[in-house]
Amino acid sequence: MANLLRWRVATFNVDLNYIVPGLNTQFLGTTRKRSMKLNLSPTIATLAIIVGMAGTSQAKTPITSAQTVFAETDGIAAVEAEHFFDQQKVDTRAFYLTTSETQPKFSPDGDPPHVGGASNGAYLEILPDSRRNHGEKLIKGTNFSSTPGELAVVSYKINFQNPGRYYVWVRAHSTGSEDNGIHVGLDGNWPDSGKRMQWCAGKRTWHWESKQRTEKQHCGEPYKIFLDVPTAGVHTVHFSMREDGFEFDKFILTQNRDFQRPDDVGPAPVVHAGPQPPTFAYVEAPAATNDAPQPTADANTHQQNGGHQDAAKSLAMTASSFTLDGTGFYLHNGKWAAVNPDRNKSGLAGKTFPFPSGKYHVTLEAVGESDGESTYQVMADDRTIGQHQCPLSDKMFEAGSRYNKTWKSVDLTEGDVIKVKATIASKDGQEYSRARWAAVRFEPADDATLAAAQPFLKAAAVAKNEPAKSAKPATSPTTPVSTEPLIQPRGADGDGSIAVSGTLEAWHKVTLTMNGPFAHEQDNEPNPFTDMDMTVTLHHDDGTTYVIPGYFAADGDAANTSADQGNQWRAHFAPDRPGRWTYKVSFRRGDGAALDRDADAETVSPFDGQSGTLKIAASSADKDSFRSKGRLQYVGQRYLQHADSKEFFLKAGADAPETLLGYAEFDNTIAGKKDRVPLKTYQAHIRDWQDGDPTWADGKGKGLIGAINYLSGKGCNAFSFLTYNAGGDGDNVWPFIDRNDKMHYDCSKLDQWGIVFDHGTDRNMYLHFKMQETEIDDHHRGHNGSANSVPESLDGGNLGDQRKLYCRELIARYGHNLALNWNLGEENTQSTQQLQDMINYIDALDAYDHNVVLHTFPNQQDKQYRPLIGDKSKLTGLSLQNSGIKDTHWQTVKWVRESTAAGKPWVVAFDESGTAAHGQCPDLGYEGYDGRDNSGEMTYTEHDVRRQTLWGHLMGGGAGVEYYFGYKYTQNDLVCEDWRSRDRSWDYCRIALEFFKDNQIAIQELMPSDEVIGNNLTNGSNEANAKYCLANPGNLYLVFLATVGETELDLSGVDGEFEVGVFDPRKGGDVNYDGTTVQGGSKVTLKSPAAGEKSADDWLLVVRRK
Repeated sequence: MANLLRWRVATFNVDLNYIVPGLNTQFLGTTRKRSMKLNLSPTIATLAIIVGMAGTSQAKTPITSAQTVFAETDGIAAVEAEHFFDQQKVDTRAFYLTTSETQPKFSPDGDPPHVGGASNGAYLEILPDSRRNHGEKLIKGTNFSSTPGELAVVSYKINFQNPGRYYVWVRAHSTGSEDNGIHVGLDGNWPDSGKRMQWCAGKRTWHWESKQRTEKQHCGEPYKIFLDVPTAGVHTVHFSMREDGFEFDKFILTQNRDFQRPDDVGPAPVVHAGPQPPTFAYVEAPAATNDAPQPTADANTHQQNGGHQDAAKSLAMTASSFTLDGTGFYLHNGKWAAVNPDRNKSGLAGKTFPFPSGKYHVTLEAVGESDGESTYQVMADDRTIGQHQCPLSDKMFEAGSRYNKTWKSVDLTEGDVIKVKATIASKDGQEYSRARWAAVRFEPADDATLAAAQPFLKAAAVAKNEPAKSAKPATSPTTPVSTEPLIQPRGADGDGSIAVSGTLEAWHKVTLTMNGPFAHEQDNEPNPFTDMDMTVTLHHDDGTTYVIPGYFAADGDAANTSADQGNQWRAHFAPDRPGRWTYKVSFRRGDGAALDRDADAETVSPFDGQSGTLKIAASSADKDSFRSKGRLQYVGQRYLQHADSKEFFLKAGADAPETLLGYAEFDNTIAGKKDRVPLKTYQAHIRDWQDGDPTWADGKGKGLIGAINYLSGKGCNAFSFLTYNAGGDGDNVWPFIDRNDKMHYDCSKLDQWGIVFDHGTDRNMYLHFKMQETEIDDHHRGHNGSANSVPESLDGGNLGDQRKLYCRELIARYGHNLALNWNLGEENTQSTQQLQDMINYIDALDAYDHNVVLHTFPNQQDKQYRPLIGDKSKLTGLSLQNSGIKDTHWQTVKWVRESTAAGKPWVVAFDESGTAAHGQCPDLGYEGYDGRDNSGEMTYTEHDVRRQTLWGHLMGGGAGVEYYFGYKYTQNDLVCEDWRSRDRSWDYCRIALEFFKDNQIAIQELMPSDEVIGNNLTNGSNEANAKYCLANPGNLYLVFLATVGETELDLSGVDGEFEVGVFDPRKGGDVNYDGTTVQGGSKVTLKSPAAGEKSADDWLLVVRRK
């Protein structure tokens, strides 16, 4: 059986320890996000059932007779938790008995027994306990259940003399934020008044409570937990799991609404009938303890003059003062540097020593942890001051002097770089510490140093006693259009029925539209965008599963009607294979339900649970269509790959205008800078619209639809656009109903956007979603801006409700498209942690795993990209920008090589080549363009762009280009409405794409290899850009001669004969093989047709093994 488990779990990708309580099985798989595509064969499904049954047998059986009935007397009943007569639903989690002599052995179980103080000397705990805090993974149906009666149900018989309403009190012991909830029911029913019992007070002790968690009060509201007993006689009371790790001691049912919380174990149970249940030896409660994080012991000030602090004893470099981005650390609770074991094993941070030179006692303030003994190294420059292994704590984590380490009389010089390296550890090989540390302190060790440091010590004492200055805001303002809870009048709710529309073929858009609850875009309580969650799970007969977020769709035809209210809810699906798919809808309501799948929310009838079947046929699309080739996927290589055809993808298209969606024919689209950036009409492209193409609202949209037709008709396959730019350069694109209301989305406008994006997919276009721009991505205006409040930013750059909702709406509405990337932001300057949070949220929500890329300023690339490279993040690509087209090639080569060396090749695209003023110039002759910008400065022509941007990038191993238009040309980046301004450049793009396709170049096998043609330069000089080489050494060499007519190719160490062909990158056509060959074994000379001439023509030489 063990071997079977090891063999099959490699494809199962589910952690069996989460499925089976106590199963100690080593396995080869990894836990994946729920929105993953899960391949589950019937064999594996059977295996899961078998293993689950094994777990059931371990559940604790009742210790109380089924004939034992407890008594209610005078409106009150009390029962010990361990005296249940039946336990059901134990395959995944179960209640286990703990006494002074019986303690269940489970891993994980994050806290020690708490028998002391337990009534009757015993209590129950729900085990295993795999989630003890918000940082640990929540798995619905495993370590959390919002559905009463779903997991671990214990039952008790009580005879009631007095029917009526009984308020439920429970005595529990909670040590964290994720072990403090349970459900209660009666006679097999689970009323709303029994859901979500919640504890916040009384942590780390046995505590009576009777509160229900609600949307407005997560710590619970009193008087809301009760059972209505309908008749006198025997009834069965049930409790079921909400959170694992819950410790359950006793419960009371009372008809007294104002019952006073007992300060002891409460009233004694009374047996009405049947055998007396067993008792256990009572254990006295220990002295009060606190498992919470403790503050650092403060021995840092001298006390004089009756306690007045006139000087500090030591100087501190706190962890929060170090720059932690890219160091392997994150900041925990705003004060401790810590390592996330899921991402890193260690961290290394440094900061310049700001105090006077001298001799100091140096103290590292580490944090004790219960999971392992972290190790630390403190250095001054590269000199080790000392090392430290932090002892274990019996609490989850705590600070204090016993965890600190001091090194005496260390000589330090002002300007030294103080470095802290911290490495995680594990005491059991399962759970890891986080190598937390709070500060490095420096106490003057001699009189000279004390005298020199005295001004700093006094300043530290003053600062300690001053109130903290206000920090920059952690979020950003949002102003609702309406403050009313619900917009009146209300329409009728739907009946839950689902209509299926679209083309029921693989790789086509299939839409499920539900007649759901009525809502208005401006509703607040609940907000249909944040508090109503429609999610659809689709399951193929072969086990493949997708989890797709849905969205509020107003009347279901808002693109045409401009509706802002209705009862239509919608989800889009692009099936990846033919066959039978079943779907099931989850519909929940609760505070933030749509933003967090783990939010505390209730299911909504009759919408929740609706299901059906889809019969999907094989795609009938043309073989060159995306709808035949399949979705573009990141497959661990430098190029995206079509899922069905397995072809690798190169892109070429338009990066401008970035304000593409600032279109006059979209609903509620307003020009924030109408004089500089007016709304677009795309008048020049109306003639490109064709009969049968989509429009909306009686013929709107022809200009923009026609523009896409034109660009795709030129042979290009990509275009980009900002989906939010309020406060940015254009200030005319936002998805909300109002520029300042970030929590309510415009259904009709977004449906109209969707028509454009769907048309792009139909025309085989790659959609480049630029999700924000530098002016508004955080609380800095651009990369040189100082920190302050940027009200247009989403959550000030953090992953809060505004940003979560924004990501969800884009993914839910447009994620079904087959070729796209989510660009985290144009010229992005967010912190590494902010980017990681956003990447991970998108990754968890996007079932299709689209390419996630990052764009930043040319001089910010190392700062922004390096902390995310390799396995440091889930980023899959880059969107590069430079300050001159001459830098395109070497920067492409740099990131292709660095990401490959890091073990995770990025999809490296160049989307903004050229200066801010001069990107892709217009064609010579367009509106009189002669190489000069609108200020008269001579710049360059489309021929320079072809050589250095297009071919320079492709020959560097890049994944493709998009052309940015600058701001000093006609038809520039912000105002362009005529893509014909670069008509010849689009031809050059088509020619390049056709070369790789028609000649079946295996681009994934090629690497930049300039060295073999004698180009060892890594800069933007003329010499470096004279020639490039992309090669599969020993098999194929592509040699691009940009400005020279000949070159040497080093074939030393390579045997065999190679044929040489010539390709014209200006005119295209076939590769011309005229019989020229070269022999391996030495350097050979290659010549273009322009060799010996003064022609500036560029040529591509193809050297292929015969």
